[in-house]
Amino acid sequence: MCGCLGAFVAYFVTSTIKSTDAYQQAVALVTANPEVQEALGTPIDFGWPRGSVNTTNGEGRASISVPLEGPKASGTMRVEALAEGETWTLDLLQVEVPGRPAIDLLDQVGGRQDPELEPLPDEEPPPLEEDMIPPEEEVLPPTEEEAPAKKGSEIDL
Repeated sequence: MCGCLGAFVAYFVTSTIKSTDAYQQAVALVTANPEVQEALGTPIDFGWPRGSVNTTNGEGRASISVPLEGPKASGTMRVEALAEGETWTLDLLQVEVPGRPAIDLLDQVGGRQDPELEPLPDEEPPPLEEDMIPPEEEVLPPTEEEAPAKKGSEIDL
């Protein structure tokens, strides 16, 4: 009984992940990418996805890892995506193949970009010597003769 329940839960979770647009977009892009085809060979088999897909009130987040197998090598597809309404936007889409740098496919889909940062203002040149303020002389405490008379609650004994 327990084994059947565990198998059902695993099947349900896998089916849920595979039904998301984020997963389906990623699979289509990975399958069609020449660099991935060169690294893994074709056909590419997609294993059981692991990760999570959470949706609440029309917003969602997916974090998915899928083992890949090809005639030349095996690897892992990594997907991170956000959903707003029915639209999933990929934040990360990479294929990792041991022994080589990760293949980044995000630029193929125009995934979420970092907001443009405003350029820093040009640095001002250092001031000229004649514009510099001379350093102040060392300030010493006043002597007893220069010190103002004590007022208030101070008491000399």
